[in-house]
Amino acid sequence: MFKKSAKDIVILSALRTPVTKSVKGGLAQLYPEELLYQVLRGSLAKSKVDPNLIDDILVGTVLQTLGGQKASSLAVKKVGFPIKTTVNTINRQCASSAQAITYSAGALLSGENKFSVAAGVESMTHDYFPHRGIPQRIYQPFLEDASEEAKNVLTPMGITSESVAEKFGITRQSQDEFAVQSHLKAAKATESGHFANEIISVEARNEAGKATTVQKDDGIRPGSTYEKLSTLKPVFKETGVTTAGNSSQISDGASAVILTTRENAEKYGYKPVARFVGSSVAGVPAGLMGIGPSEAVPQLLNRFGLTHKDIDIFELNEAFASQSIYCIEKLGLDYEKVNPYGGAIAIGHPLGATGGRVVSTLLNGLRAQNKELGIVSMCTSTGQGYAGLFINE
Repeated sequence: MFKKSAKDIVILSALRTPVTKSVKGGLAQLYPEELLYQVLRGSLAKSKVDPNLIDDILVGTVLQTLGGQKASSLAVKKVGFPIKTTVNTINRQCASSAQAITYSAGALLSGENKFSVAAGVESMTHDYFPHRGIPQRIYQPFLEDASEEAKNVLTPMGITSESVAEKFGITRQSQDEFAVQSHLKAAKATESGHFANEIISVEARNEAGKATTVQKDDGIRPGSTYEKLSTLKPVFKETGVTTAGNSSQISDGASAVILTTRENAEKYGYKPVARFVGSSVAGVPAGLMGIGPSEAVPQLLNRFGLTHKDIDIFELNEAFASQSIYCIEKLGLDYEKVNPYGGAIAIGHPLGATGGRVVSTLLNGLRAQNKELGIVSMCTSTGQGYAGLFINE
């Protein structure tokens, strides 16, 4: 279906750190620059890619001070990348590190760069509270005479989940049942050793400052049951259906994807693990931001003359069970093909790192199942959806 060519954008490595619970999890004592340093260093060690070849490193990050630029550059230089290696930070909210892949691919295709890294990092422990992702400095008279759509970009994400559930009739029971499956699938992927293939161990420290090694995601609950989740109270609305149990977890983590062209991979003796075909970004109403994948995925499929039946695995970021269920149903997807190893409800959602996280999980899954085509997709705050198409090599 997709013939190989010298100009293909190929992936040499797609790895991630464990994703751990904010504040109380295994990576909570580490700062974002430390997480980024470790995922970059680990990716180079595992892939054997020469850091001197890397022209540019794009870092998806949502919450960091000053856009994470200086902290990211510190991490890059500490790893030992040469002076020629430049750094750029990107914020397309939950799709930030996925967008880093798209931007990297464009620069590789144009010949501007030969090798690049699309990374992502978020320490929600350090950067999420107390503002919770909502800007604290908005000029009120400017806001007051804005349209409803403009005002909705500031809507807390949990409220957008409630709006999707209410508008499209997504029940509390279906959301809790979906969340249970996320945990059970992720628990199986951990226990079987499947996730170990995409995870880089991280040298961390505990609250007492003692050195520890974190090798696994720590938000997954193997003993999840519908009975337990159904007792949780709504978080965002007294009469609502969105709970801590059927929402993505607030997490810490990092990811890194190394890209080049097929021509350059062959020239320097590297074997691609996958190919990045292309991506799509779609706009949706800001107050219903969770439906983003339902618009971005068809846009992507149409672009390449595919249907959803051609795709072997969908990695759909589980911001909330409400929007996940809506998107799966609206797109007519087979639930068996969606997040076969669990999703962000179980694993966690470190915003800037999530795009790379779902790519690492997708490519690991395609290899394990010996399948060919996969799509990652996620909704993003302010009313957008991102989707990216990948081919297993």
